[in-house]
Parts: sequence; C-alpha cells; structure tokens
Amino acid sequence: MEMHIRIGSRRVLIACLLIVVILVLPGSSKIHWNRSGIVGLAAVGMAQTTSVTSTVYLPLVLNTGLPPSRVVVDNHQAFDRCTLPTIQQMQTWWDHSPYWVHNLYLGGISFACRNNPLDQAWITAVARQGWSFILTWVGPQAPCTTYNNRMSSSTTTAYQQGRSEADLANAAAASLGITGGRVIYYDVESYSGADSACRSAVKSFMRGWVERLHELGAKAGGYGSPCTSYLSEWSTNNPAPDDVWIAYWILPPQYDPAASVWNVPCLSNSLWPNHQRLRQYAGGHPETWGGLSMTIDSSVLDGEIVTFQSPSPATAEGTLSDSQGLGAPQIRDMGALSPESGWVLVGDRLYWTSDAGSSWQEITPGSGSSAGILAVNFLDRQQGWLVRHTQGPAPWGSLAISYTENGGAAWQEFPLPVYTSPAASPVEAAFLDFIDANLGWLAVKLQTGSSFSLGRLFVTQDGGRTWEERSIPLGEPVKFLDAQRGWVAGGPSGELLYRTVDGGRTWQPQALPLPDSIAPAQALVGLPQFENAREGVLPVTISGSPDSQFVLYATGDSGESWGLATSLELDPGFEPGSPLPFSLGAGSRWWVGSSGSARLYTSALPAGVIALDFITDQSGWALAQEGSCQGYKPPSGLETPPFQCALRSRLLATSDGGFSWTEITLP
Repeated sequence: MEMHIRIGSRRVLIACLLIVVILVLPGSSKIHWNRSGIVGLAAVGMAQTTSVTSTVYLPLVLNTGLPPSRVVVDNHQAFDRCTLPTIQQMQTWWDHSPYWVHNLYLGGISFACRNNPLDQAWITAVARQGWSFILTWVGPQAPCTTYNNRMSSSTTTAYQQGRSEADLANAAAASLGITGGRVIYYDVESYSGADSACRSAVKSFMRGWVERLHELGAKAGGYGSPCTSYLSEWSTNNPAPDDVWIAYWILPPQYDPAASVWNVPCLSNSLWPNHQRLRQYAGGHPETWGGLSMTIDSSVLDGEIVTFQSPSPATAEGTLSDSQGLGAPQIRDMGALSPESGWVLVGDRLYWTSDAGSSWQEITPGSGSSAGILAVNFLDRQQGWLVRHTQGPAPWGSLAISYTENGGAAWQEFPLPVYTSPAASPVEAAFLDFIDANLGWLAVKLQTGSSFSLGRLFVTQDGGRTWEERSIPLGEPVKFLDAQRGWVAGGPSGELLYRTVDGGRTWQPQALPLPDSIAPAQALVGLPQFENAREGVLPVTISGSPDSQFVLYATGDSGESWGLATSLELDPGFEPGSPLPFSLGAGSRWWVGSSGSARLYTSALPAGVIALDFITDQSGWALAQEGSCQGYKPPSGLETPPFQCALRSRLLATSDGGFSWTEITLP
C-alpha cells in the first residue's frame, strides 16, 4: 500500500487531527483500511447508559485535483464489466469507442469479482480522460434466491438492512473521493417466480436503501430486470428510487446506437419518465475499439449518473450515434468443417458454404423465421444443431433445438426444457457441445449483472430429442472429452476453471500452476482443446502491465493434471481485455493471435481477430472485428459533426498456415 501526501497540506493536517480525535474517543477505536489503500477511520464508542454501539465513518480523502462530483442527466452510452479496465484500456476506448460512461462497482458482500484495485488514482486518471460513472453496490439479494448472501424475509429487518447497505455504499464512495453529488444504484438480481412475502421484503429493503441515502445527501437508484426483479413495485415506495437501471437485453447482444430506455416489458413508460432511466440492453459480448477487445455489457442512458466534468453544452446535450451507425449485421459465430465447407452466423441468419466461401446458401430453419438463434454446433459436414428462441408470448417466448443430418437442407425441431417466460430467469446466451451424433450438452447463461455468472446445464443422449438437467457452477461454455469428463471456464472475472468427472452432475474447482509473478485475478482462462483422447492444451491469457503474457498448459492424461508448456510475453504496454483467440489444429500445431502483439505469431494475422478455427495445419478461418468512430468527444474545442461509431466484422481464410489471409465475401 502506498500513500502520497504533500507535507504542509491543510488536508493532511485535518486528517491528523481527526486521527487524534478518534484515538481519544471513549470506548474502543478501529482503523479500517479499504482495498484501495485509502484509510477510513471508524470510531466505535459504547454509550454509558445504553447497550447500543454506534459507528462513525470518517474517510480520509486525498486531494485528487478533481472538481467535486456532480449528479447529471446523461444521454450517451455506457459499458460495464466485472474486471476493472486499466487506465490505458480506458484511454483507448475513450479515444475510439462510442462509450462515455463506465460502471463502477463500489463493492458489497455479493460483489465477487477478483479485480484490479479501484482507488482514487484510477478514478482521477480516468475522469481526466473524460469518463463519467454509474456507481453500483452489490449487497444481499432477495431472500427467496439461492445466492450466498440474502436479505431477511422480514420486512422490518430488510428495511434496516437496506439502510445499513446505504451507509456502507456511501462510505465506499466517499473513500474514493466521490464526496460531492452522487447517485448510487443497488443491484437486485432476478428472483423470478417469487411469492408476495419475498417481493415485500425486497420492496422494504429498497425503501430503507433510498431513505437512508437521501438522509446522507445522496440520490438512490436500483438495478434489476423489469419482470423478474419487479421494478414497478418499487415505484409505490415512499420514497421511491430516484432512478432505475433496467436490465432488459436485446438478442443477439451487440452495440446498438438506436437502443432506447423505453417500451420494455413489465414496466410502464409512465414510471420514472423524467430522465430517470438507464437501460442495460446487451449482456456479455465482445467489442473491439481501437484494436482493444473487451467483453462488456452495454447500456443506453437517459438518467442520472456521476461526473467530474465541468458543465458544457456538449456534455449537457450530447447525443450518440444515429440509427445508421451500426451498419451491416454482425458476424456472431463461425465454424470451419473442412478446407471447403463451413458455416457462419450473421445476425439471425445461418449460411453454409461448400466451396471455401465462393458461394453461400442460407440454411436458417423455417426460412429464416426464427425469433433469435443463440448457438450453433456442427459435428461434421452433415450433422448439426442450433438453439433458438421460438415465436412465443412476450417478452421471452421459449427455446427449441433444431437438428440437421444433411448439412442444413432440412431440420427437425425439438422442444427444450428451458423456458424463458417472465416466471423464469431470462436466458442471455446458449452454448452447445456435441461429441458424437447422440451425446451432447447445452449450457445456458442466465441474465445477470456482470458481477455474476449463473447458468443451467442439460445433457442429451439421443441427438437432442430429450434432455436431462445436470448442474453447472458458471453460466459459460463447456467442453467435454467424453461422457464423463468435461470443463467449464471463465466466470465474472475470467479466472475460474471447473472440472466434472461424472458428466456434469458435480463440479470441482481446478487450480493451475500459475507463474510466481502472476496473481489469479490476472488470469483469463480458456477451455481446453484436445488432439486425441489423452493429449490436450489449455490456453490462459495473463492481463496485467507490464507482465501481460500468453500461457499454455498441456496434459497427457486426459486433463487429470496440467503442466506449463510455454509462456509468451506480450508487447510491452499491451494489456488484453479478453482471452486471446486460440485454435489447436492438426499435428499438434496451434495458433494464437492478438492485434496488440506481433510476438505471438510469425504469420500475418489480421488486426482485430476475436476467434480462430483451424481445421488442418494449413487451413483455417478467423473472425475479425473492428470499430471506428467519426468526430470527437468533448472537450475538443471544435465544432464537429455528431459523434458516430460503427462496428464491422469480417470473415477471413488462410490456406498456408496463417501466413496470408483473404477476406471471404458473405451474402
């Protein structure tokens, strides 16, 4: 821990006097150090005539040189992710992305991200770049959920807990130098199908949360799903939240400059109508701006956030990209089955090629009438499966799986035991993994905030006709070697790895022998890839300046144990925001790429690659993505046209082991 203070500073003198005052208070005294290294002083004194213990928080706030924080209405776009980006990553995205606002997790007992330290130095540097902030607190969840930390089912106790959480959140904001105007949002994850008692407890908790923040001179907001966090019920509280952050996602999840805070299900437009709404419209998805890829959630704003920026016409009335900024539908996924054949998912359309991309045939089931394809998996050039939303009652419908045995010429459809009605947690994403024509797994990720990763796992032994639910510790993709052994990797911060040896009935966490200089929080763990029944590799990206690396582990015993195979340093100053794209080809050859490091490969890998798929030691595909913006974000001092951004994705192919690449023309 480091503290830099200026000798003779009046602020330091006052802080020292406060320390003296605390030390001479009656009763016991404690000094609390928060994770950022900023000291908070808590005096705990026992009154002589009562048995009530009172705690007074006196945060020692260092002089950051920033103006006081202010609460403003913002109508730009925001992003959030579990792992705190570095200062350099934030600078890259300020310069090149459509985002103006970043979510800051202040903490809370349910905030489980292993994170880079959030401190005043980070906030000062990033605020000076131009960023404003959403402040979020992740405390106890609804009493009828299975989260480890839950609020009381008693409305009286839950109300007091809401007040206590407000005290903690406000103290956390103050310790970070956010001592002026502030609005703090409480994260209430879905608790679908709840009875009236559970909903009453959450409503009472939120009343305590809002009431106490108002007493502390702050504004109060709430985050949650409009249908499964029952946001509308909060509006009848007195006082009600000042703002709501609505979690209602579009599919497929992607940057959308036309996203709106209005017309979401289960929440009338008459509630919080006066610039009081934020909307998280896209769950975890990769975006690439300025050559830096990060997996993020996206939000559109028409509500209150916290800023350190000086008032100006540009920030008060700025608008984001117009509805034409998105451009063509994005390539969402792809798979090469041979040097000549493969598939690509563009928006909600599935296409097939048998001539290396010279021509394409649409093979979307139902002539393209599906409500939204979530996952595609082809075992070979004939057999394939996809998961899609079927047309159903608003807002969610249901899920179905389609199967083809002739390369998509015809499909059979089977229902799935996963229903995404308002009485169930919505599905954000789905992942398929088949190891033969009969045996396969379906993992679904449930909609949550970025500090959680919840999912469900299903297995089929008859090619998708029927499914049995198993268990899964993360809402992430799975990889199975056989009927019993499988892995799931990732999680909110990306560092988790679990293994099952009973087909997904139970899972055990796996520890990797990371290099001594690497903290687990810096590891972004990928799924293993196997060359045969015993030999495989597991890619891990290490993000952390100045020691960013790509580390590859190998196994010769079907994943019973992993040993370090190789470690490659990334270019100095390059800090990846997501796992580097990796592919194991034939003959034990493997490829890894990053637009930020030329040390990782000898071939001319295109910029912005986010996925690789090699089918032989010479032939493979790459999916590349790059965003570009026109205009300037203020303060620029220039009369500029509206700031507009667009994402472009490309499919590329190589036939010489990656030394040269050709863009494939898509329909």
